[in-house]
Amino acid sequence: MRVPLLRLFQQRGGLLLLALLVACPSLATLAVERRLEARLVWATDDEKSPDPSHKPLDGVLAKKLKAMPLKYKNYFEVRRQAFTINDREYVKVEMSKQCYIEVKDKGENRVTVKLYGEGKLAKRVDSALPKGETITMAGDDKNGTGWLVIVYPCETAAKAK
Repeated sequence: MRVPLLRLFQQRGGLLLLALLVACPSLATLAVERRLEARLVWATDDEKSPDPSHKPLDGVLAKKLKAMPLKYKNYFEVRRQAFTINDREYVKVEMSKQCYIEVKDKGENRVTVKLYGEGKLAKRVDSALPKGETITMAGDDKNGTGWLVIVYPCETAAKAK
């Protein structure tokens, strides 16, 4: 008896795929990874930060912030963190003693960023994050100052792992 080729492929192909997944479990857990960077920035009208470890923000991010309708004249980098996200779980990134973010890749250049302050969820952003773009979350602080957490893609390309 002759079995049509399509039917044979469907029967054997399903078995072949199952055999491959059993023999190579890493194929079933293929996750896309993406390198991002986050900066915690302190914003003020003062010319200098009271903390000497804070560096004045410069480069592309400084230009972007100065072009935004923010009330501050000067921005200082408090902390910079590079990290890798994936589409399987949130990655926790400590920004300060009081602040951390959780980030997850949603595919198609989209991410979810959750910002926590003093252990409580302060903000959640679901957004596209292509190369050259940023996600900026901000808030007021004491004495007319503010803070920003800026998340953006690193220069390296995404890779499969």
